[in-house]
Amino acid sequence: MAANLRKFKYEASSNTRFSAAGGKSSNSTAEKEMPKPATPPKHSMDATAIKTDILVSIRQDILTIIKQEIKDAMADHFESLKREIQNVKTEINNNTAAIRVELEQVKADVKSVEDGMSTWSDEMVAMRGTVSTLQKEMKVVKDKCEDLEGRMRRCNIRIIGVAELKGSSTPEAVSSLLKEVFRLDREVCVERSHRSLVQWKPGEKPRAIIARLSSERDAADILRRARSSGGKLVYKADPISIFPDYTSSIVKARAAFTDVRKMLRSRPGVRYGILFPARFRVTHNIVEREFVDAAEAMDYVKGNILQSADEDM
Repeated sequence: MAANLRKFKYEASSNTRFSAAGGKSSNSTAEKEMPKPATPPKHSMDATAIKTDILVSIRQDILTIIKQEIKDAMADHFESLKREIQNVKTEINNNTAAIRVELEQVKADVKSVEDGMSTWSDEMVAMRGTVSTLQKEMKVVKDKCEDLEGRMRRCNIRIIGVAELKGSSTPEAVSSLLKEVFRLDREVCVERSHRSLVQWKPGEKPRAIIARLSSERDAADILRRARSSGGKLVYKADPISIFPDYTSSIVKARAAFTDVRKMLRSRPGVRYGILFPARFRVTHNIVEREFVDAAEAMDYVKGNILQSADEDM
């Protein structure tokens, strides 16, 4: 803009031009006769007009130059801004295209997953049916195995309390024990016998002896004699007990009724017992009940037998 200002050239306007010929008009005689008004000096009027004209011209040129400079600057910035906007627009378009491609891929993946889930759902429904069938069959097989194992143990007896001495668990020693304890007039044939397969250390309680008799009749007779003795069997000054050899699951099921049996022990007018495999039978006031759940048996005993006994007292 400064360079443009240096190129300024003043040109006088028509108001500031003063012609010498204009002072010599044809009416000079009339002018001489009329009185002349007071006028400012010629050189003072010309300077003021020139200054005013110069200022107006300079202002117009400066305004024009400023407008041009602003226009050029804005044009440069506008072009730059336009390029940036175009670049951003191009980038957005590219990103949008990429996002659309990825979105289509995601839709395809979701569709594939949905199809797979539908297939898996059908397979799971079929698998649940298969598992349910297998569970039922497994229960049947388990019950059969439990029954077979129980039948195989019908000839077995379990002797508890015999001291851990060498040769104390042989078939001959068990046969001699049974004959001596029950005062039998014959030898009981014992096919095989052994101690329970648990770890034992000296000083601990002796392990149980598991003996298989050759006859189921002999096993039933020995167990009947053991029950009728009231648990008062003695062998070589040591108290012993003889029980049936049940499976582990039956032992656990029968042991669940131990607390109920302790509560009913020595109760007058109450008869109770555990039937094979694990059914608790109790008789009170000519009313007989059987339970396979220990909790139900406990509730019945507390609510009917013990409560009635307390009321009678």
